[in-house]
Amino acid sequence: MMHSNVEDQVLIERCLRGDQRSWDELVERYERLVYSVPRRFGLGETDAADVFQQVFINLFRHLESVREVERLAGWLLTTAQRETWRVGRRRRSDHALPHDVVDLGGPSETDIVRAERQQLVRRGLAQLGGRCEKLLTALFLASGAPNYEAIAAELDMKVGSIGPTRARCFEKLERILVDLGVDAEAGAHTPVD
Repeated sequence: MMHSNVEDQVLIERCLRGDQRSWDELVERYERLVYSVPRRFGLGETDAADVFQQVFINLFRHLESVREVERLAGWLLTTAQRETWRVGRRRRSDHALPHDVVDLGGPSETDIVRAERQQLVRRGLAQLGGRCEKLLTALFLASGAPNYEAIAAELDMKVGSIGPTRARCFEKLERILVDLGVDAEAGAHTPVD
């Protein structure tokens, strides 16, 4: 299944106008990221769901004040970590935890940088648009192993042309990412004013 690569900024603007589908897409886009935090801390499914719900309640409440959309993933990770600690403290005070429970730590700076980089790639794909966006999304962002025959049929192209088209799309995407502030040599994000 291919997912929309509408930029977060557009989704947020639509959400502020009351577009439920855009809110659902925004939540779905970051669901795994947010759930990963309480699960890494060892919280159970119910507590992880509580953290998830509270993080997105906080996002909804502060949606109007989101200024640096490219840092949304980092904000969500930090908020999820704080909420996870809060839920964990509450649980510890409600029930004594076994002595062998290990704090697996929250998202590292590397996790946050990775999430921000993934968001930049999504933005780059959205700017790329068209067949290249669809092809790269199907090959690298869709769940499961890519099915070249299905991708070729969906994009009305020959299976043998997927590789060369992919290479051209990567070149275009690289130029877009450089414009967004990603250092092509190091793969690092450099601040863009």
